[in-house]
Amino acid sequence: MLNKRRLLLIDSSDSARTILFKEISYAMPELDIIACASGKEAMTAIKRFEFQIITTGISLPDMDGYKVIEFVRQSDKNRDTAIFVVSGDTETKIMHADSDDSNAVTAYFDKAEGHKALVNFILSFLGKDTSTPIKVLYVDKSATSTAITGAALHKHEVQFDHFKEAADAIGYLEHDIATNGNCSVDLVITDLMLSSQRTGFDLIRTIRNDLNLDYLALPILLLTIEPGDDERTDFTGIFGAGTNDFITKPINEDDLMQRIQTLVHIKRQNEALNS
Repeated sequence: MLNKRRLLLIDSSDSARTILFKEISYAMPELDIIACASGKEAMTAIKRFEFQIITTGISLPDMDGYKVIEFVRQSDKNRDTAIFVVSGDTETKIMHADSDDSNAVTAYFDKAEGHKALVNFILSFLGKDTSTPIKVLYVDKSATSTAITGAALHKHEVQFDHFKEAADAIGYLEHDIATNGNCSVDLVITDLMLSSQRTGFDLIRTIRNDLNLDYLALPILLLTIEPGDDERTDFTGIFGAGTNDFITKPINEDDLMQRIQTLVHIKRQNEALNS
């Protein structure tokens, strides 16, 4: 995870830049936001900094959006940065007709939806949803581990449902999908050692294969014990089963929350792009 995440806002309107800057800064004070009024200013920032998102309009005072986007994709620091094009023209096609780079623009946003919708879209992509709390499905049969992990989740206001058995967790997910039409859970946290009938690996395989929820649709964080001096972590088994990430017990609270935020970001970002 990057130590400093940055957002570049490119908009010729002083009022629009100010509104977006204030509202996003309020929601994510840890985010470094650079606002530019022209393409030339933006290119200077693109050369110097790495950004997670760049938003740009089409009509800038000194150049159009074509040049800025092409400049981004040719830069060393930001060639893979997400680019959101904000336009009042819903039929906008940013790249020139003879361009074969269909991935230059990450998403298009219609100005008519308003600045609040754009703010929410950006925050959702960055993993910060001010209206929807994080929802976790936590599976662990250990009373001690559950008490420690549950306390950490409560402390950071993470909503979670706890089950001891894989079968109960699967039943919960099946009901959730049937009720909502999709999976409303942001993250599954499961211990490796569950019942003798179904292990954490069995639960993960069921989620991936039977429920057809991939790494983006439902991230999974596996809890496992620290290997002994004469043991090695089975990375092939852990990731081969369909786990996004794992963390060893006893858990470190800060490490746990950072991994949760990273994995929820993956799901929310995927939802933002496919909504």
